[in-house]
Amino acid sequence: MNETPAIEFLTAVGQALSALRLYAEGHPARAEAVDRVRRTLQAVLNEGAGQTARFTFLGDDVVVGDRRLRGLGGWSWGPQLAATGIERLEVAPGVTEDELAWFLAETVRRLDAAGRRGASGGGREAGSRVADTREPGMSLEHLRFGWVAEAGEPAWNGELDGTLREIGGLFEGARDEGAVEATVAAAVVEAVGAAVQQSRNLLRLLVPLKDVDQYSTIHSMNVSVLSIGLAERVGYGREDVRSVGKAALLHDVGKSLVPDEILKKPGTLTPEEWTIVKRHPVDGARILFRSRDGLGVAAVVAYEHHMTWDGGGYPDRRFARPVHPATELVQVCDVYDALRTERPFRGPWSEDRIVAHLRAGAGEAFSPGIVELFLDMLEAFQEEGPKD
Repeated sequence: MNETPAIEFLTAVGQALSALRLYAEGHPARAEAVDRVRRTLQAVLNEGAGQTARFTFLGDDVVVGDRRLRGLGGWSWGPQLAATGIERLEVAPGVTEDELAWFLAETVRRLDAAGRRGASGGGREAGSRVADTREPGMSLEHLRFGWVAEAGEPAWNGELDGTLREIGGLFEGARDEGAVEATVAAAVVEAVGAAVQQSRNLLRLLVPLKDVDQYSTIHSMNVSVLSIGLAERVGYGREDVRSVGKAALLHDVGKSLVPDEILKKPGTLTPEEWTIVKRHPVDGARILFRSRDGLGVAAVVAYEHHMTWDGGGYPDRRFARPVHPATELVQVCDVYDALRTERPFRGPWSEDRIVAHLRAGAGEAFSPGIVELFLDMLEAFQEEGPKD
């Protein structure tokens, strides 16, 4: 990735925020700063061949699309934006100067409000409560940003479909480099978690499989959506929910090393092929341990997700022990999404058949408590119906 356009754009954003704070309304320096943002952004969009530009701010790191921006160093504005509820920014081709000018002015307003609250009053929750200051009728058709911190409040407006390319990049990195970008995984989970909080029915966030080549990518995201929702229902805190989300997203990363002809085989696997498939939990754990940076739980879940609750499954355990609590959650969500999806070797199962399978496996393959919580969650959303 050519980082120069993104670096120049973010530099221009920082300069514009400073100019808008320093100069009064109508000063030419303000217009020049906004125009510089527009020009540098256009270079980013050109570099992306007309695709939507996505920026995620995680501490001092900036993720552009599916890659961490290494050449910028610590971008001091990133933590400040995140603290005001702007953890992610999407800009589509066709963005207008009015949209950019409003975004910059709104960002300054949020930064100033956060400064008045002081360090103890900032954070995501405070940032997400900042009111919408758009003029009546003003559209942000090409620009989306934010975070969701409180139920019912929209903040991150991005479509989950936009994260599929980023997930695909994680699996490509695992296959080609033997590691994943932990920062990118965290950015994807932030987007998924925000969408789950924003949605009144997370079942509507599940992406249908249209192309068998996308199975691993779509399945990973769907399992992450379900696992985040289930972890919240169990009562996990925010950091633990995100940890479960990353584990769910990466639980099958070891399959990136399994040949496509085996994964897509329509018939029964040979014993030799099955041996190769059964290596993916070990391969996944190795990839994630090698990646480090907060992926320890993900590595454990990748290793354990085919171990059964009663001590069976694979890989073999050297001594009797329970699986990690995060594994218990991810296992159920993994099986549910896998069975509802058409595969080369079988058709999709009906909802009733999947529910019966989960109930039958409770206490053997799955944690009985987690199965009941998961089925309660499903029933609640199915009764609610599509309301978004």
